[in-house]
Amino acid sequence: MRHRNHRTYVAVSVAAIALLTLSACGSSGGGNKPAANQGTPTKGGTLKLYGEGDVDYLDTADGYYDVTYTLMRAFTRQLYTYPNATTLQAQIDPVPDLATSAPTISDNGTVYTIQLRKGAQWDTQPARQVTAEDAVRGLKRLCNPAQPTGAPGYFTNTIAGMKAYCAGFAKVSASSVSAIKNYITQHDVSGLKAVDDTTLRITLTRPATDFVNILALPFSSPAPVEYLHYLPGSAQQAQHTISDGPYTISSYVPGKSYHLVRNPAWHASSDPIRHAYVNAIDVTMGGNEQGTQQQLQAGTQDMDWDENVPTAQLAALSRSNDAGLVIGPSGDNFITINPYIAINLQSPNNNGALKKLKVRQALEYAFNKTAVSQVYGGKLISQPLNQIIPGGSVGNVPNYDPYPTPGNNGDPAKAKSLLAQAGYQPGQITLKLPYRTTTVHPQVAQTDQAALQAAGFKVKLIAVNPANTFYTKYLQNPTASRSGAWDIAEAGWIPDWLGNNGRAVIEPLFDGRGYGPGSTDYGDYNSPQMNALIDKALAESSSSAASADWQAAAKLAMADAVIVPIGAQKVAVFHSSRVKGCYFNFFNENCDVTNVWLSGS
Repeated sequence: MRHRNHRTYVAVSVAAIALLTLSACGSSGGGNKPAANQGTPTKGGTLKLYGEGDVDYLDTADGYYDVTYTLMRAFTRQLYTYPNATTLQAQIDPVPDLATSAPTISDNGTVYTIQLRKGAQWDTQPARQVTAEDAVRGLKRLCNPAQPTGAPGYFTNTIAGMKAYCAGFAKVSASSVSAIKNYITQHDVSGLKAVDDTTLRITLTRPATDFVNILALPFSSPAPVEYLHYLPGSAQQAQHTISDGPYTISSYVPGKSYHLVRNPAWHASSDPIRHAYVNAIDVTMGGNEQGTQQQLQAGTQDMDWDENVPTAQLAALSRSNDAGLVIGPSGDNFITINPYIAINLQSPNNNGALKKLKVRQALEYAFNKTAVSQVYGGKLISQPLNQIIPGGSVGNVPNYDPYPTPGNNGDPAKAKSLLAQAGYQPGQITLKLPYRTTTVHPQVAQTDQAALQAAGFKVKLIAVNPANTFYTKYLQNPTASRSGAWDIAEAGWIPDWLGNNGRAVIEPLFDGRGYGPGSTDYGDYNSPQMNALIDKALAESSSSAASADWQAAAKLAMADAVIVPIGAQKVAVFHSSRVKGCYFNFFNENCDVTNVWLSGS
């Protein structure tokens, strides 16, 4: 799922067994802090977050940054969500949120009946109940042509009738609010039914043991009817957000600030997940990594927004067991794929050189992964990655390294040999590499440039500012991709869920059938063999068989050299001394703003 803006589960299975190897996040200065050291929660005060860039979208239909999820936790709710907990194991299973309990599932595993919690309300005038019809509307908005969800396959491959509905929706004008509204209101999805105000029925095309994980994504949030008045994902919609969470956005200046206050329509009795200890949440943007760290340590700001602890200070903070440092997950759990090199298979540059397998294989040997990991912080939070899937996720192949290089330092000679086999001499291919100007990204881009030039490529660096346009302007923009605005780019990926999560990496990154605006298959890789493996894995009746399929899919992606895995990471964030209850949460790669509290408030 998700990229860091710099940022599954029913039966006991092979995936669940693998998850048991993940250690608890319990050590200070490198994980979540024991609850006993946090004191008694108190209410009041304004929580201040500080950082550099903005979210991608405030619309739940398409927001897909981890920092977006940090904010959405405060003003959106889902049928199911992930709990705030002190250990990774306790976080990974979705729990009821707007739903009153786990779904009732038919004997054949395809019909889910969900009861919605009474008392959950929108902050409209007057306040009104969140209904099953709102839940249906939220799902029907996902494949709108203006700004569709970044993971369409999660829904078109599971919900009956969703694929046909979305195919029709794709023909609607992407710029017409009325046409989009009319399509949503006049076309049904056969698998979605609001039985009554608080009863939702969802029919699947086949059993899906990870479907509750899909329902826990912010994509699956209910949507109020007022959202039909705006183009999805637009600036106008962002200024008219409606909340069913504990906070509501009272003011938003794009790229500069958010101010959230308590939602008067929210009641703690209707929300078992969010305690909403603080009275207000302020987000200030426009800073930088070093400045953010200084303010947090001085106590003038409270929490990281979209930045990590500066690499130069990380080791010292860890050695001193600084109470403000939160690294997660703890132990050997490097679950985030960050960075990896996305390759634009559509690029017309260099006469379409990136369409050639030998050229892409040369890229696999070109990068100095050890050097990049050092830039990110070294062994404390980063290590080289040599396959698509990191440890702890389904599809990981132990000790698999199809393009080995000495010490993970790259092999320029091997890369040049492959370029020669493809018909290119050193310096004949120039690659456009956009990079974010925040945190360590400029240094990583320069490290990559040096390695690529040593391997026989020329590199044109393209600075992207503001950072939140990196994905939306380049990687997720088919027009930019097809015109050759970029050739390769440093991206990152956080699995959308853990446990039974084969679908959460392979499908969004490599299923080319859903390619379009907002797609996370950035290079438009569309392999019939890959698509067949995905379908086979999703149709398997046993977890072990599905795991083998996901491994085969992961190996195929590497054989086709469609991305270059560079590193697997943890995340280091920091908070001021007055913040308590700040436990690392894998879902948004930060602490939960709805469950921290402030000492002395």
